[in-house]
Amino acid sequence: MDRFCLIDEYLGTRLDIDVSTLKPGEYAVTETTRRLRCEQSYGFVHALYGIWFTDGRVAVSVAPGARSGVIDLLARKQPDSWNTFDQDWLDSLAACVNHARLEAGLPPSRGASEGRLFACKGTLVRRCNHGDCRRLRDESIPAADGLRLPTHCFPNGVVYGVVEDGHIVSVAYAHHTGRMEDQVADLAVETAAPYRKRGYAKRVVSAVTVHMTSSGGEAVYTCRRSNQASIATVSSVGYELYGRIIDVAAPAPDEG
Repeated sequence: MDRFCLIDEYLGTRLDIDVSTLKPGEYAVTETTRRLRCEQSYGFVHALYGIWFTDGRVAVSVAPGARSGVIDLLARKQPDSWNTFDQDWLDSLAACVNHARLEAGLPPSRGASEGRLFACKGTLVRRCNHGDCRRLRDESIPAADGLRLPTHCFPNGVVYGVVEDGHIVSVAYAHHTGRMEDQVADLAVETAAPYRKRGYAKRVVSAVTVHMTSSGGEAVYTCRRSNQASIATVSSVGYELYGRIIDVAAPAPDEG
């Protein structure tokens, strides 16, 4: 698989690691104060954020005080088993983070979770023309019941929606991350429950991805390992599995 150079650079800004310098089979673990505060567009703290790339690179960003414990856990695994995470190992990662957080007087994390990271660029994206899909810049078209419009991305963000029955029924957008927004779309998608399984999610994901990749950009999407519907949607648009994510989430500082 080709590397996604822009996505590597983007992920590096989130990890505080230059992942482009890593070779397959190498890993890097860094401590950063980013892991003590909420990132833009998130309501919780990524106390540990790690990516196990499909080409064998591993990059893990942790809160201060947790690096040595995480390195020890990585050293116990063989490279060919780095993409296999049993619950005991995930719990051990969370325990390393919790020890560091408690030492710093912070509340413990909520535990470790595993996700999938998908990537797409212009040579991969598949266009989909199903449904009345439009770029959205405001709330002039109301959302269907249960659907939230990404108002924080209006008016200049990359937001596309499918219109049916006079309402926005499915929407995809690039997160407002504050990082490389003109080059990398960190994608999210949501469809109102009564309108699911009609191909609308595929339509809006395709629209956002084409918008970004047609000017040389790249797009990235993450979801839980168990979210088979999302995985099927982005795969149908041309996204490739680019890595596995381990995230140890912790309460936001104002939650106490």
